[in-house]
Amino acid sequence: MSVEGICFGVLLAVACLPALACLRRKWLGASATALVVVLVAVPAASAWTVWKARTLHDALALGERPIEVAQDGYVSSNACRSCHPGPYASWHASYHRTMTQFAAPDTIVAPFNGEELTDEDGVHRYERRGQQFWADMPDPAWRGDPAARPRANVRIVMATGSHHYQVYWYASGKPRIVWALPFIWLIDEKRWIPRGAAFLGPEERTKHILGVWNNSCIKCHATRGRPGLDASNGMDTRVAEIGIACEACHGPAEDHVRAQRDPGARYGRHFAGGADPSIVDPRDLPHGRAAEICGQCHGVWHHEGRESWIDWLRDGLAYRPGDPLDASVLVARYGVSGDTPRMRAFTEGNPSYLMERQFWRDGMVRVSGREYNGLLETPCFQRGELTCLSCHRMHQDESDARPRADWANDQLAPGMEDDRACLGCHASYEADLRLHTHHAPESSGSRCYNCHMPHTTYGLLGAIRSHQIDSPTVAADLATGRPNACNQCHLDQTLEWTGVYLERWYGQPLPLLPPEHRSVAESIVWTLGGDAGQRALAAWSLGWAPAQQASGTSWMAPFLAQLLDDPYQAVRLIADRSLRTLPGFEDFDCDPLAPPEDRRAAVRRARSVWSRLGRPEVANPPAVLLDETGAIREEFFYPLLARRDDRVVELHE
Repeated sequence: MSVEGICFGVLLAVACLPALACLRRKWLGASATALVVVLVAVPAASAWTVWKARTLHDALALGERPIEVAQDGYVSSNACRSCHPGPYASWHASYHRTMTQFAAPDTIVAPFNGEELTDEDGVHRYERRGQQFWADMPDPAWRGDPAARPRANVRIVMATGSHHYQVYWYASGKPRIVWALPFIWLIDEKRWIPRGAAFLGPEERTKHILGVWNNSCIKCHATRGRPGLDASNGMDTRVAEIGIACEACHGPAEDHVRAQRDPGARYGRHFAGGADPSIVDPRDLPHGRAAEICGQCHGVWHHEGRESWIDWLRDGLAYRPGDPLDASVLVARYGVSGDTPRMRAFTEGNPSYLMERQFWRDGMVRVSGREYNGLLETPCFQRGELTCLSCHRMHQDESDARPRADWANDQLAPGMEDDRACLGCHASYEADLRLHTHHAPESSGSRCYNCHMPHTTYGLLGAIRSHQIDSPTVAADLATGRPNACNQCHLDQTLEWTGVYLERWYGQPLPLLPPEHRSVAESIVWTLGGDAGQRALAAWSLGWAPAQQASGTSWMAPFLAQLLDDPYQAVRLIADRSLRTLPGFEDFDCDPLAPPEDRRAAVRRARSVWSRLGRPEVANPPAVLLDETGAIREEFFYPLLARRDDRVVELHE
């Protein structure tokens, strides 16, 4: 019997309980037959109606969105639960599981309570109808006269994300192809924003997104995704499981489940201490092969030619955990270590923006979700045994006393949030940490990762640590525009100041520097004169507590205020967050997504608030462009702003 049939039987039995109670208590009189008919038939009819409605609802949903199908040896995480309850529970609490979810009251975090949102196309209304979520909006597929644009009433069928923000996908009207609402929900701020505002790119390039989940997001937001492109350009999109589930890392488990049904074989292998060949355990693999399991999602890779791309669109990725990743895709490598014939052939045949959207000029990754490529270029990986599992745990250890939500935030192993992450291999520095760092051991300047894994990666409306472990250099800052670790913390100091100390402490030659890098704090150079990516990182750094402690905050407000009118929505949102961390600005009233005239008024109000706060007793260094009275040195401020790097930046997270 089907699941639906069983459910209907249970529903029917519950509905008939009143009639059964009457029979048991012998309440029936002369009109017994009529009474039984009423007491049984009416509830039964109601149960039938409910079941049919639910079945019809589910049937419609299957046609409207991608579906979960057991295929290619995948049997879903439910098959793992009974034997592995602990790992299952920690995975279930992770953000991997909720990368994508089918729409339901317990998965949708936005209110859908009749909100009305407006963009250039018109008014969008979001509402909940019973257990379903709907949007009434201008038809996004309309290509005719904008004045005649009809409205579309669409049902939300999936949601992507649950940690920082959530994107909502609706039934497009084409079988199993989903499109995204133009507004997304910011979870911490509890507000709707245009989808494009969450990504770093020009507004006109980030407004609409149609069909991309089926052929792009599915790669990393589902387990064993198959876009299912057919000859008519339709999609029969299927996944083994929605979200990132057990088999995404351990491989298809059908053979493993079958093998474990034999207790003798199971316990014999356990006591013999041998690995189970029917399943992949990343901990048993060589460190490079284990990292590739993470790299299938947390890496930049490309299809090697049109035929490979078409194969992907039709049948999904051929890669399985434990296989060599580079046998299925071309992992992007730039710089000296990536100078291979395959990579050269790819870069010569494709436009340069593929690199610029995800890498700094020297090949270091600059966008989130691509940590594997950074790991590949790290000496600790190339010459040692460093891998993703050196610091991260996909399942919370039983001995880990942290609340599960704390573990789930970054899935770090116990102790990996401090210097133990590095000192386990670099133990020689532990005896006298100050000798190496030249900072007080208890200070943020002595934390290994603040110097060797600084926040130079953009993503999720913020900055993320680089996963290419290296050392700060002034030369790299000049050559690539990438902020260096020293000036991301010492925001009030120049690049020359950093160069002097790096030469004195570590023997790095001090290169010839342009005038602004000798007289203006490097954070201000990024804020006023940098490109959109640099400005986003600078805005985040100005709100970073360790940097505020090291640099003071009394001078920061006018520079963050300037970013409230930045051309890029994402930069404005980050600047607004950081501005609210400053004393006196906790309740500052500003909408970074307001029209230009309102944003400029907010800049003026922020400056006014700052001027009323008074001047600190300790003078700020001249590099922050304030004079001895604390006023802005506008003769330097505005010329630097006029030289802002306004080239188009579009970072592909």
